[in-house]
Amino acid sequence: MPISLQPPPQPPALIGPESVVELPMYPGSDPMILATYRWVLAHSPSLREVVRRLARADKKARFRLVPGLGDRYDFLITPTPVDYEIEIQVPILGWTRCEDALEPWIASSLFLALEVVEKERYRDRSARGYLAFLDGSLHGSFVFQRKVRQELQAVEAERLKDLPDGPGLYRSGFRPSPQWNRQRRALPDGVPLSAEK
Repeated sequence: MPISLQPPPQPPALIGPESVVELPMYPGSDPMILATYRWVLAHSPSLREVVRRLARADKKARFRLVPGLGDRYDFLITPTPVDYEIEIQVPILGWTRCEDALEPWIASSLFLALEVVEKERYRDRSARGYLAFLDGSLHGSFVFQRKVRQELQAVEAERLKDLPDGPGLYRSGFRPSPQWNRQRRALPDGVPLSAEK
């Protein structure tokens, strides 16, 4: 009777970094916001899951990340002959006026993009295709933003300590507090500071 030989036990496979799914992008994203988005994506498992779902939700969607200078989230959807562009205007006033980090606002903007593309939770508010978000979606975006803030603070505790309250900033229209110095919080290392628009 032949003896069955078992192969020698193999050492456990080394687990490499999780593959990061990128959004299909149109040209024209702001270099500072795009580089910051990529940094957040590399350091936030929660954002990676949102981006993974967003990339799979609609194969015809292409994205562009630009600064939003208003006091609300804005998206512009433009159909083209083959697909459609979604311009995500990331609110930057919390960063430029209120000493908040830019990263959480990128994360919550992408959460709202997922609400639009995957769940169609929005209202048209103009003939040009700008969108208004439902209260439940806005609430969900701030719950998500809080989670991303915690993930990023664990990575860069010193740079991201004492962040202001995101929902409070949004409700105030990004009015700076009198006790703040009105200095911009530093961006992640290596992210270019684009010219103000």
